[in-house]
Amino acid sequence: MTEGMATVQRGDETLPARLGLALQEGDVLRTGADGRMGVVLRDDTRLSLGPESEIRIDRFLFAPAKGHLALVVKMARGVMAFVSGNIAKLSHDAVRVETPVAIVGVRGTQFLVKVETQ
Repeated sequence: MTEGMATVQRGDETLPARLGLALQEGDVLRTGADGRMGVVLRDDTRLSLGPESEIRIDRFLFAPAKGHLALVVKMARGVMAFVSGNIAKLSHDAVRVETPVAIVGVRGTQFLVKVETQ
């Protein structure tokens, strides 16, 4: 789900965020002043970004049969609601949300984070 200005930066390319766009490690998700974006990852983790937000999907591994589980989201600015999915349920130490001033270890929960920039 997107509303207003919402983009995905993939390397040198800026893509309009749209339903069905497959995200990759390293993608930077951004919303503008009128933007909102909802994302559901393959493990059912849900991210909702408010206006003027920016996050990077730094790491995503979801191969439970092989024991490969990891999610690292780096948040640069804005507001994000987070609802953990299967990675957090299967491996309590495999999910992290990093901000400029703190790191949140996710253990199967939901929370809201706000990062203000100067």
